[in-house]
Amino acid sequence: MTVLEAIVNSFSLLGVIMNLTKITTTVILGVLLVFGGYGAFVLYKIWPVSEYSIATAGTFGDSFGVVTSLFSGLAFAGIILTILLQRRELTESREIFRIQRFEGSFYRLLELYRRNLEDVRVVDHQDKVYEGIGALSFYSKKFSESMKRHVSYLEVDHGRAVYEYHLFVEIQRNIIRQSRYLGTLQNILELIERDLPSDEERAPYWDIVASQITFSEAKYIFYCCLVSGKNDRFRALMERSGLIVGLISSSNISSTLRASYKRVHGIELVKLPVKLILPYTRKKLREQTRLAKVSLREAAAAKASKRSISPVVS
Repeated sequence: MTVLEAIVNSFSLLGVIMNLTKITTTVILGVLLVFGGYGAFVLYKIWPVSEYSIATAGTFGDSFGVVTSLFSGLAFAGIILTILLQRRELTESREIFRIQRFEGSFYRLLELYRRNLEDVRVVDHQDKVYEGIGALSFYSKKFSESMKRHVSYLEVDHGRAVYEYHLFVEIQRNIIRQSRYLGTLQNILELIERDLPSDEERAPYWDIVASQITFSEAKYIFYCCLVSGKNDRFRALMERSGLIVGLISSSNISSTLRASYKRVHGIELVKLPVKLILPYTRKKLREQTRLAKVSLREAAAAKASKRSISPVVS
C-alpha cells in the first residue's frame, strides 16, 4: 500500500468515526429532548403541584411509561435493523471475497497458460527448433502441406467423404496435441464456468481469454477440436463459451474445414464479414473520383500540349 493510499484510507476511517459520533450524539440528544419535553408537558398540565410526596413522585414517574414503551419498541426495531444490515454486509463481503478469490485463481492460470505456450517446443527433420507460437504455426504449416495432395477429391462426386477421411488422418498425424497447453486453457474455462453462475458474469472473462489467443493458436485449437471425441470436455467448453465460434469465424479457416466441423459436431462457424472504417461515404467517393479523373485528364492534356510546343533542340 502506498503512502497516498494509507492517507486516503485514514481520512476515510476518520470520516466514518466522525459520522458515527455525530449520529450517536444526535440520538442521545433526541432521547433527552423527548423525555425532557414530555416531563415539561406533564408538569405544565398539573402545575401548580400541591403535594410533594413519594406517591406523587411515583405517579409522575409512571406517566413516562408510554415514552419508555415507545423507546423500547424503537430499540427492538433498531436491533432487527442492525441484524438485517449486518446480514447484508456479510453477504456483500462474501461476494467480494468470492470475486477476489476467483480473479486470483483466474489470472494465475492465465499466466500459467502463457508460460505453457512458451514451453511448447518442436524440432523439424533439419534439427531446426520452433518454440511457443512458432511451434504451433509449424504444426499448421506441416498439416497444410500434407493436405495439398488430397484437395483434388473435392472436385469430383463422392469425393468429400474421402477428403474428410484424409483430413482427420493428417491432422492427427501432423498436429501433436499439447496436453499441458490445452489442459491449462481447459482449466481456465472450467474455473469460469464453475465459479461464475451466469453467462453475463462469465462474458468479460471469456473476452479476456479470447484476447490472449493469437491467430496461430486459434488455428491449432480448431484442428484439435475438429478431431476430438464426441464427449471431449475441452471442445464442449470452447463451444459453450463461444470461443470456438468467435476465434475461428474471424480467422482464415477455409469454408471446407468449417463445413466439416459443422457436419461432425453440429456447430456452424460462419466467417464474419470484414467491416472497413472509411473516411467518406460511397456517394461522396464516387463524386470525388469523377472530379479526380477530370483533373487527371486535364493535367495529362496540359502536359501533352506543353511537350508539343516546346522547341526542338538540334
